Amino acid sequence: MRENANARREIGALYGFRVLMTLLVANFHIWQQSWLPQTVTLLGSRISFDYITRTGYIFVDGLILLSGFLLFLPHAGCRREGTKPPSVLAFYRNRLWRILPSYLLAVLAAYFLFALPQGSYASEGARRLDLWSHLTLTQTFFLQPYYGTPLNGVLWTVCIEMQFYLLFPLLARWTRKKPGLTLGLMMAAGWLYRAFIYYKVEDTAMYINQLPAFLDVYALGMLGAMGYEAGRALLEKCAPRLKTALQWAAAAGLALCIWVVLQILHAQCTMGLQSTALLRLGQLKHRLPLALVLLGCILTSAFLPRPLEWLLGNRLMRWLSGLTFNFYIWHQFLAVQYVRNWFPNTLHSDPGLQWAFTVLCYASTLVLAAALTAVTDGFARWGKSLCRKRTPKRAAL
Repeated sequence: MRENANARREIGALYGFRVLMTLLVANFHIWQQSWLPQTVTLLGSRISFDYITRTGYIFVDGLILLSGFLLFLPHAGCRREGTKPPSVLAFYRNRLWRILPSYLLAVLAAYFLFALPQGSYASEGARRLDLWSHLTLTQTFFLQPYYGTPLNGVLWTVCIEMQFYLLFPLLARWTRKKPGLTLGLMMAAGWLYRAFIYYKVEDTAMYINQLPAFLDVYALGMLGAMGYEAGRALLEKCAPRLKTALQWAAAAGLALCIWVVLQILHAQCTMGLQSTALLRLGQLKHRLPLALVLLGCILTSAFLPRPLEWLLGNRLMRWLSGLTFNFYIWHQFLAVQYVRNWFPNTLHSDPGLQWAFTVLCYASTLVLAAALTAVTDGFARWGKSLCRKRTPKRAAL
C-alpha cells in the first residue's frame, strides 16, 4: 500500500526541474573558469544569456527549495490521508547512505590526490581544520574551510542539507500537528536572520549561506508539498474537460513564473556587477521572492498536461536526475583542476579553447557522475539492506 501511495505521488516533471537547477549552477561555475561569451546569434539578432549565467549560483536556492518539497511530500500525503508517517530510522538511514559515500569520496580524493600534492595549505593548522571540518560537515562554521578551501568549493551545500536533515524529523512532526505555527516560525526565523545580516553585518561572506538563512526556503518547500497534495485531491474530483483546462492553465502559470524568475535574475545581475558586497546583499534581498516564484514553478509543473510533463519527466531526464548529486559535487572541482593543470593562460581569450574546456567539463563530469552513481547506489542498497536486517522496530516521525 505504501509503495502504491508513493508511486501516485511521483511528480515526473520534477526530474527535469532538478536537472535544470543543477545545470544552471554548474554553468555558472564552469563559466567562471573560462569566461566563454554567453551570446548566440539567431536570425541575425544577438541574444545574450549573460545575466542568466552570471546569476547561476542563485539556483542553489532552488535546489534547497526542491529538497524541502520532496522531503515533506510523503508526510503531506500521510497527513491528508490519515495514515502512518514514514520512519525516523528509515529517513536517517536513507539520507546517510544516499549522501555520505559520494561526499566522503569527494573530500578524500580532493585531499589526498590534489590538495596535499599541490601544497595547498599555508600551515599545519589550516590543513587539519580544513580536512576535519569537511569530514564532520562543519566547514560552514569556519571561514577558511568554507570560503577558501582547496578541497571542493561546492560542498558547503551538502553541509547545509545534512544540518537540516538532523532537524527534519522534529520539524516534520510539528508541521503535521501544527503546520501554520511551525512553518510560520521557520519563515520568520529565516527572514529575520537575513534582515539582521542585511542591515547590521558589514561583511556578510560567512553568514549568507548558513542554515538559518535558508529556513524560510525549506518552509516554503514543505508548504508547497501540502499545497500539491490539496491540489491533487481537487484535480482527481474534476471532470476530464475541466481537468485538461486546469492543466493547460498550469502551463500558462509556469510560463509566467519563468518570466518573473528572469526579472529577478536581471535585478540580481545588476547588483552583482557593481561589487561583490552588493552581490551578496542581492542574494539576501532576492532569496525569498525567488523561492516564492520557484515554488510556483514546482507546483505548476506538477500539474502540466501530459505532453509537457513528458518533456521534463522522460527517461533521459529521470536518468540525468539520478546523476545530479555526483554531477553537482564534482563539476566545479574538475573545472578548477583543468584550468590549473591543463589549459594555458590564453584560455580566457581563445574561443576555441573556451569551447573545448566547456565541453570537456560537462562531458567528463557526466561520465564520472554516471560511474560514481552506479557504484555508490549499489553500495547504498547493500548498506540499507544490512541496516534493515539489524533494525528490530520501526519508529514513526
